[in-house]
Amino acid sequence: MQAEPSGASSEHTFVRPLETRDEALQLVAAGVNDCEIARRLGVPRTTVRDWRQPRYVAKRPSLSRCPRCGERSRRIVLEPETYAELLRLYLGDGHITQMARSDRIRLFLDAKYRAIVDESEALLRAMLPDNGVGRVVAHEGRMVVLWAYSSHMTCLFPQHGAGKKHERRITLEPWQQELVAAAPFAFLRGCIRSDGSVFVNRTGPYEYLSYDFCNLSQDILGLFETVCLSLGLRPRRTSSRVRLNRRADVALLLEHVGLKS
Repeated sequence: MQAEPSGASSEHTFVRPLETRDEALQLVAAGVNDCEIARRLGVPRTTVRDWRQPRYVAKRPSLSRCPRCGERSRRIVLEPETYAELLRLYLGDGHITQMARSDRIRLFLDAKYRAIVDESEALLRAMLPDNGVGRVVAHEGRMVVLWAYSSHMTCLFPQHGAGKKHERRITLEPWQQELVAAAPFAFLRGCIRSDGSVFVNRTGPYEYLSYDFCNLSQDILGLFETVCLSLGLRPRRTSSRVRLNRRADVALLLEHVGLKS
């Protein structure tokens, strides 16, 4: 009879049957400790420990579909507060590049507004929870560029197109209008944070806080004005800007939009 090679005994190669594992877990549920379970079932205590608290859990793929085109994608969360503000940040400071296998969105933000940069990054992560979101500092520290990749970026922002935004037609699709209508102040917040300002207006002996929104696109100015009117505000529009300085309007914007900081 041929001798069994060293280290090849059945004691070392034996695979615990599922019945043994199930019995061990039943004893765990009954409150029996690992040492006693190991003694009863004739298995190492470390094996019982691993059955009680698995160290390796297989990751389940996150299967989802784009809410716009229906094609498979990583999760996309279109929540009104998040999307409405992110939409306006894209219209003001964003750019989408269509790559070979995916789309890339970039937001070009002023580095001195740290809170805006951090909160804008959080918006991207909230909309694309399974995608990587990054940032890079540019122009000698004066600018922060946030970026994210998704093969459905142009589904989410159909205003993407060739040329500068103020040189082409910018309109919202019905589903975008619904999201903005559900979170109008979030849209206005994105407007002020991208192309707006909050300042003290001094006229003679009077000083009062004002909100100002400036953009080269008449369509984008119109979007800002329309949302303001839907909230009962009274904006004053010129050829290049929309301003709000009535006390009641400013108080409402201070409460729901805040300062630019």
